[in-house]
Amino acid sequence: MKALLRIEYLLTKRNVFGFVLGIGMPVLFFLLFSSMFDTSYGDAALLTRNYLLTMTAFSMSSFGLFSFPTMLEEDVKSRWLLQIQHSPLPLYQYYTVKVMSVFVSFILSIAINFTVGVLFRGVSMTVEEWLMSAFLLLATSLVYLAIGLALTLFDNKQTMSVLANILYLVLAIFGGSWMPYEVLPTWMQSMAHFTPSYYANQLVLRYINEGHLQVQPLLMVLLYTIIIAGLTLVLKKKQEVR
Repeated sequence: MKALLRIEYLLTKRNVFGFVLGIGMPVLFFLLFSSMFDTSYGDAALLTRNYLLTMTAFSMSSFGLFSFPTMLEEDVKSRWLLQIQHSPLPLYQYYTVKVMSVFVSFILSIAINFTVGVLFRGVSMTVEEWLMSAFLLLATSLVYLAIGLALTLFDNKQTMSVLANILYLVLAIFGGSWMPYEVLPTWMQSMAHFTPSYYANQLVLRYINEGHLQVQPLLMVLLYTIIIAGLTLVLKKKQEVR
């Protein structure tokens, strides 16, 4: 396991540009659009706080939709996964290290986005709210990992990249990451209820704004995660048999 962690660390260092882009772009979006909030849109402080949370989730989704499937696909193409399968190392350790690597990116994304929100926009929450927000963001990020895993079903790297970009934008827009869900047109609000990103964002926002955990969005996020991951594993098994 230690050797795998070391190798993963070295691979991550080589892809530092992707890491910076995954965090940097959402941070810039947050700083740019939050500067436009004023009292005509409602409580500017409330909007800024909510926007920080949704943009943090948006940042994390990039690692689930791009970094995670890309590293899995590269290991298949380079035959590194094949070497692991024919070594004494249990395969679950390989996947555990990959997930741990992405979760480190998630945690750094949360830390950096939250720090920017406090220092540059004066976002204020209690210690409990900060910690619970971080925990819920990490919990909901599982659905993005499941979607990223599903993208590895496509052998063509270009196809996988195109689909990842489409999903990245669609989930952000309909999930209310770029703008409050309430200001979306009615037809978009209706379609948003069919996206996992909507429930992922609502789980965090409702906890912060209403002071208690909402069961429905939590169950929906878990349901999406289980269904997507389950179907993907079944289809991958069939691919391996063929």
